[in-house]
Amino acid sequence: MLRLLILSFALLASPALAQNAVLTMAQDHYEAGESVTFSGPAVTDLFLAGNRVAVTAPVGGSANLAGRRVAVDAPVTGDLFAAGYSVAVTAAVGGNATVSGFDVAMGPVTGNLRAAGSEVQVASVGGYALISGADVTLRGAVAGDVVMLADRVTFASGATVAGTLKIYAADPARIKVPETVAPASRVSIAARAQYSSGKMAEQMRVKVPVWRMIRAFLTGVLICGLLAALAIGVAPKAVQAWRELALAHPGRAIWSGFLVTSALAGSGFVLTLTLVGVILLPVMLVITGLAICAGYILGSYLLGVGLWLTIGRPMPEALPGKFGLACLGAFVAGLAWLVPIAGWFFVLGLTLWGIGTLAAFILPSGWILRRDGVMV
Repeated sequence: MLRLLILSFALLASPALAQNAVLTMAQDHYEAGESVTFSGPAVTDLFLAGNRVAVTAPVGGSANLAGRRVAVDAPVTGDLFAAGYSVAVTAAVGGNATVSGFDVAMGPVTGNLRAAGSEVQVASVGGYALISGADVTLRGAVAGDVVMLADRVTFASGATVAGTLKIYAADPARIKVPETVAPASRVSIAARAQYSSGKMAEQMRVKVPVWRMIRAFLTGVLICGLLAALAIGVAPKAVQAWRELALAHPGRAIWSGFLVTSALAGSGFVLTLTLVGVILLPVMLVITGLAICAGYILGSYLLGVGLWLTIGRPMPEALPGKFGLACLGAFVAGLAWLVPIAGWFFVLGLTLWGIGTLAAFILPSGWILRRDGVMV
């Protein structure tokens, strides 16, 4: 769901819009436009897309950036994901960094570094470093292993590698590694043709941030529950009507959600055929993205309620109890993502369930799913 929303905002960065598209949800900030600069206030996770993207204020969580020119001049506490023609990171990254661009310049990274580009400059790295580039420069210390796929490698005076150093080059004879960087016993240089991603995956010692993954999962569950609780608090009778209709006819609601989602997605294609309607295409993409998010949140709440009623428990009347059911449904939906293939279809059906239910109350009565539960 999150990736779809990010994609929607990325598409909003087209010249058809005169100003940036901005969305703030909880402690997360989303923004897209021609020139995007984040200068505060403090956020947890940051999502920016545009022609020029700049981060000038600290980010408390992860930073997800895409643009032609990307500049990070303020610390990122969590992970950094950046892609662009030029990516310049001058501030420290507290987590892992995954960066891709033609010209990449990295500051210090506390975790692992994965960088790809034509010209790649790397400072200090607290974990391992996987680097691919035509011209690679190592300027600082790397605490873990290093694997490079490069045509030319330059080691600055302060460059050191504490782990093993493997270099796959077009011409291995041109690569010279000083003893100050790493002793010969920990250095291997081979032709690029000998590189095997499968073998390297076995050789790299990857540190899996288990607690960070659990924290991100629980945070997503909490946000989903809070949004559902907000809707219940603002319109309790409307949410009750949605719940009763959805639980009474789940199959019809899912089918209605499929038709509505197909219509929203297909409208983008139709708008492009009219040429004039192309300027409305970003708006339809945003509406589709918001509909998917709303459908997922409502579907999670309905799932939690359905599970609760299935075990014979009465429906709670107070808002905290309903918030708990929303979190329960979001938790189960999150676990479903872990199941290959089947999990995807389960979450898709859950989202369509929510969209179809909402459509029954937004569209004129009887268009798709009647509010009395009768299909026409």
